[in-house]
Amino acid sequence: MGTVIRQATLNALLSYLGIALGFVNVVVLYPKVLATEEFGLTRLLLSVATMAAQVAQLGAENTIIRYFPYFRDRERAHRGMLSGILLFALATGLLSMAVLWVGHPWLTEVFADRNALYGQLGLLVLPLVFSEIVFILLRSYSRALHRTVQPTFLREFVLRIGQTALIAWQAFDPLPFRIFLLLYVGVFVLITLLLAADLWRQGQLVPGWRHRWWPRRLRRSMVLYSGFTFSASLTGMVLGNMDQLMIGALLGRDALTAVAHYAVAFYFGSVIATPGRALTQAAVPHLAEAWRRRDHDSIRSMYERSSFMMLMISGLFYVVLWATSDLFFTFLPADYLAGARVALIIGMAYLLTSAIGLSVGIISMSKSYRLDAWSSLSMLVVNVVANFFLVRAMGIEGAAWATLLSLVSVNAFRTWFLWKRYRLWPWSTRSAWGMAAIGGAVAAIWLLPSIGSIWLDTGLRLVVAAAVLLPLVGRTGLVAEVRRMVGRR
Repeated sequence: MGTVIRQATLNALLSYLGIALGFVNVVVLYPKVLATEEFGLTRLLLSVATMAAQVAQLGAENTIIRYFPYFRDRERAHRGMLSGILLFALATGLLSMAVLWVGHPWLTEVFADRNALYGQLGLLVLPLVFSEIVFILLRSYSRALHRTVQPTFLREFVLRIGQTALIAWQAFDPLPFRIFLLLYVGVFVLITLLLAADLWRQGQLVPGWRHRWWPRRLRRSMVLYSGFTFSASLTGMVLGNMDQLMIGALLGRDALTAVAHYAVAFYFGSVIATPGRALTQAAVPHLAEAWRRRDHDSIRSMYERSSFMMLMISGLFYVVLWATSDLFFTFLPADYLAGARVALIIGMAYLLTSAIGLSVGIISMSKSYRLDAWSSLSMLVVNVVANFFLVRAMGIEGAAWATLLSLVSVNAFRTWFLWKRYRLWPWSTRSAWGMAAIGGAVAAIWLLPSIGSIWLDTGLRLVVAAAVLLPLVGRTGLVAEVRRMVGRR
């Protein structure tokens, strides 16, 4: 667990550094440098590419990690596993580009706006989706090699630095928007090339054609697993991206403006998910190996301790979000203030998700992976249906409630399943104290009256939150747990 925690800590630090850069980009620079519809188009293209890439990889991202322990053999280039990954990426990438090219007229009608920007520039999604597919698969291969920090560094830091440089260039020496968007896509392509270069530098970018080992029984097992986990991979498509697409499709002529508002608010709220994502990236390869060894004690230990740590860390960030969200939204144009409540709702959704720890990873790496597939498909259905009704009724706030509803309902079922099937339970008495600390701090902030100055209000909220949090957090044993995890090798 010590190795997992150290990698997770580095991943989390890099992610928060990326968040800081992302704040500069998404909250400060993009809304001020680009027209609202231009900014909305950048988010829409990224959503389309992310969704298409998640569909195109057909569950291969998890399949690589789960089955890599059977291929691991550096002397034989890991038995040619990379050759299969590269061929798969080429085939699915080209097919995805073809489908998006043929469907461009239909997407142009769906995402129609005042200036018809998607119709003019939407085909730039083609190289973006190809690079996303290759990056996802190479990132999974890197994680299977226990190299989780390098892809995080590239995605969270280098990508954001590139975007900062690009939008700063646009601010001081404006380019035609078509050229700007081409360079925006080029930054994503560059990140994929840099990940390939990192694997090559470590001697791991070796296709291993001569050592290919794909026995029929293993191939059938991998195809079956990929088929079931394909629906699980759609979960990443649902949250945020599906919301933005349905906002774009349902809110008419002002849709791109609403997408821009929601993208910023979602960005604030999704900060809460960062600790959980960082820990999952580091832990899932170890879970795959533990399941292969049938080491249930290690799985139980990782589950219980990860749930507690993720609850506490995400909870602390959620309290800070409640205390500071009004202040941060003052840096934006006034019309973005409509997203303040959206950020808090999304933050709550991810806090509750973090509280169940590694449950999704445990299920997806186990023999019960079919459950992960069906539950993820259920999450997709709940999210789409809820978005259809709530976005029409409540606008962008309805999309946030749809995300919370889909996440909480499905993750509650997953938690129950792990207890019923494997007698794995994520919470303990200290978790209850942690929930009480977080809930008490949020309630105290909510009940505080405003004293008129946004800076004084924010400072007072932080002080009151700390006064509520610290005594209760002391009852959880959080400090002792951190020392224990960091000290273990």
